[in-house]
Amino acid sequence: MGSAVVALAVGSAVYTLVGGVALAAVGALGAAVTAFVGAIYPDIDHHTSVPRRKAVHGFRVLAVLGVGGLAAVNWEGLLAVAATAAGAVGASLPPALVAAVLVGACAVVVAALVDPLVGLLTVRHRGWTHSVPINFVLVATLGAGVWVATGTLATPARFVAVAVTGSFYLGTLVHLGLDGEIP
Repeated sequence: MGSAVVALAVGSAVYTLVGGVALAAVGALGAAVTAFVGAIYPDIDHHTSVPRRKAVHGFRVLAVLGVGGLAAVNWEGLLAVAATAAGAVGASLPPALVAAVLVGACAVVVAALVDPLVGLLTVRHRGWTHSVPINFVLVATLGAGVWVATGTLATPARFVAVAVTGSFYLGTLVHLGLDGEIP
């Protein structure tokens, strides 16, 4: 219900301020999804919870995509490193094969480290993920990053992007309110 309310509020505000139906619809949909994710996010600190398992899976996918993206951007450099490595051990393997195996191995290692790292960051249930001020600072920092990252967009679209980001915090507040964390 909180996601629906946030979606209506963001969509209505965007339509009222900007007048763009498409931008209002995209903002409302983004706000609904982001508020929903924000509402389940605090329970990633409960080590057997469904949100934790889903978050770890999602972070693993993002980690593998990140390794793949970095490899794609730096493919020529990887080919040079792979050729040098293959030559150093006396193998006559194609550099592309060696580079692909190295990227795959890195992706597996990074994916395997996700759960232990999340465990290190979320030591106990109802820890920092259930803190109103800490989550405010995290979302405000993320919102500032979104503002900077969307610098090439028109100002209304940038505001919508930041509003969608802020919707995560509103979802978090719904969760914390239901948990009794907000006095």
